[in-house]
Amino acid sequence: MRVAYFDYARRFGADAALVKQLVAEVGTSGAFILKHRVSELEEAIKGQTGAAHAVAVSNGTDALLIALASLGVGPGVDVLTPAFSFISTASAPALLRARPVFVDVNPDTGTIAADELARRRTPESKVVIAAHLFSSLAAMAEIQAAARALGLRVLEDSAVALGARTAGVPAGLAGDVGVYSFFPAKPLGGIGDAGMIVSNDAAIGDMCRRLRNHGQDGVTRFLHHHLGWNHRMDEIVAAYLTAKLARLPALHARRRAIGERYDAELGKLGAAIRPLASAPGERVFYTYVIRSERRDALRAHLFERGVETQLYYTVPLHLQPCFAHLGHVAGDFPGAETLAREALALPLYAEMTDAEVDYVVSAVRSFHA
Repeated sequence: MRVAYFDYARRFGADAALVKQLVAEVGTSGAFILKHRVSELEEAIKGQTGAAHAVAVSNGTDALLIALASLGVGPGVDVLTPAFSFISTASAPALLRARPVFVDVNPDTGTIAADELARRRTPESKVVIAAHLFSSLAAMAEIQAAARALGLRVLEDSAVALGARTAGVPAGLAGDVGVYSFFPAKPLGGIGDAGMIVSNDAAIGDMCRRLRNHGQDGVTRFLHHHLGWNHRMDEIVAAYLTAKLARLPALHARRRAIGERYDAELGKLGAAIRPLASAPGERVFYTYVIRSERRDALRAHLFERGVETQLYYTVPLHLQPCFAHLGHVAGDFPGAETLAREALALPLYAEMTDAEVDYVVSAVRSFHA
């Protein structure tokens, strides 16, 4: 048996007729970008999450960039951000000419360590980015408490966590502003790139709407209140996402069943395989990441048996060449460096069959036989 890490043909194949219909409708409508279909998606996300404001943008990275700018991030500002994450959590503040200040992560969850915030805070620190990672929820209650004590705003990077809850609060709304990604691989994946910003703060919502569209207020065209960007969502992707949103609970349920099957079976292997844990909450499963001290050998073993895996972030952010000017060296963030050496992602998507899931489990077990 062969088990792909991603199987986009299965993921999107059933929607072929819908996609053709949407392309034809939008293509003949004359309404291509940031029109009524985008507004419908924003309303649907507000209904799903309870957010007072939802702002559709071109992708998850642009969502981070705009959200940070709405919080006043720019030159002279420091942003506390995880040392182990996708690069956007550090590159977005850097592109705004702010300084990313790395904070170590808990190697058991992969998420930012709340008890490290006070130690890493600088006098110029204004914002902390708390990112839910893979299928692990960040400890938002602890992060919020630490942030309040330190006078920091909180950007909740929920790119992978739409539908999750922390302490009963929908992921994305536990901080001052949150973001989602609709990159095709995400649980609510589009047929192109897209993202969303959510907040219950009216000033943040208004600023984000302006910044995504060249600083315009959406009322008077060609009147630019701020220097903004062209980070708008297109109508085809928005229409597809609105249609797919109705299926998201079922997609989450299937992903959760697979994740829990992995938990139950791989947990029997003891310390040899350590699935990443999560802070308490109603998590959603995006990617299933395990830790293994023999990660590379395990990956080769699985490849030989037809199981495709993925390595995430083998170079932690503080050791990336683009951040060499910050002066970090190996050993500065041991939690991040441990995950960079040991993390391995197994296939997990709603379209997997039970037989495929069992085969992956069997292949992992056979490595430890």
